[in-house]
Amino acid sequence: MKRILTAAALALTASHAFADTVTLAAPMAGATLHESDVDMSVYWTDAGGAYALVTTYVIDEAPAEPARLQMHLAEGDSVSFGLPGVQGRLFTFARDGGTVSVTSARLGVDVASN
Repeated sequence: MKRILTAAALALTASHAFADTVTLAAPMAGATLHESDVDMSVYWTDAGGAYALVTTYVIDEAPAEPARLQMHLAEGDSVSFGLPGVQGRLFTFARDGGTVSVTSARLGVDVASN
């Protein structure tokens, strides 16, 4: 029984490492998302009905060369894509009501064996 509970706890802990999410509930309230090979700062402002989302990120291979993304998100919008220089990650930017969320999920196939 202890082995099953331990395995379940490890599985829950491990799944969190594969995706990370930040949620922004107010304009100009920033947040950061840290992954193994990318660090991202994000905030939004109200742009007349749409939210103007600004994202600045750096990758491990070029820490002195920040890149910037800007997009407008209307109510219910969601967009997912990879970032240049970031391998094996999918980033999703979504607006739901008065919040914006940014999610990073690892792509690829994991192989487990006994």
